[in-house]
Amino acid sequence: MIVRDDIAIAWGLNRMRYRSASAPVVENWSRSTRVFQKKDGQWKMIHQHLSVPADPKTGHARFDLKP
Repeated sequence: MIVRDDIAIAWGLNRMRYRSASAPVVENWSRSTRVFQKKDGQWKMIHQHLSVPADPKTGHARFDLKP
């Protein structure tokens, strides 16, 4: 995380696990960057970017990869 005056930037990996009654647990990973601004003494998220790796041959997202 980087904090300067009234702007902060955080980044990292997100792990999501979920299941339904009829399916096994599904897990995927993504990378995120979030930008916060301090206004009136409170931090508020003003921007968020999420991305997943893509297969360069097909251009399709690869949700099956793990770090």
